[in-house]
Amino acid sequence: MPEDYPDQFDNVVDFIQATIKRLRRSPDKQTPIFSKRERSRQNAAVNTENSSKKGRRGQKGKNRGCVLTEIHLNVTDLDLGYETKEELIFRYCSGSCDAAETTYDKILKNLTRKKKLVNDKVRQACCRPTAYDDDLSFLDDNLVYHILKKHSAKRCGCV
Repeated sequence: MPEDYPDQFDNVVDFIQATIKRLRRSPDKQTPIFSKRERSRQNAAVNTENSSKKGRRGQKGKNRGCVLTEIHLNVTDLDLGYETKEELIFRYCSGSCDAAETTYDKILKNLTRKKKLVNDKVRQACCRPTAYDDDLSFLDDNLVYHILKKHSAKRCGCV
């Protein structure tokens, strides 16, 4: 093939070499493109590794925030009037929402404390479910079918 176009062959080789040099000097490194879900998984993995290496110094007695907690229970333990041996994992929200306090919340507290808002009751942010687990269906001891809706938290937040 070089015999067919001898003068063009050298030009093509020069072009390829120049392109390779330019690509090597390029500041734009080729990085893989990940979806938002994949990036959040990678960040969570890094955060988990970092948090396990860090000490828990200074956290004692401090606000740990609104978190999802779970406990293994019998449906009868829920005290809703069902007699059954069915079991479930009950998830609930617990913790403080002081860290979620905004400037607006602080102003309302100050105005209430100074009696500027005497008739209004200002409520503090509360740790509550923002989403619930799927419905729970079970048979009680009398073989009656029941469905519990919004029985267990799936995610928590300060509301």
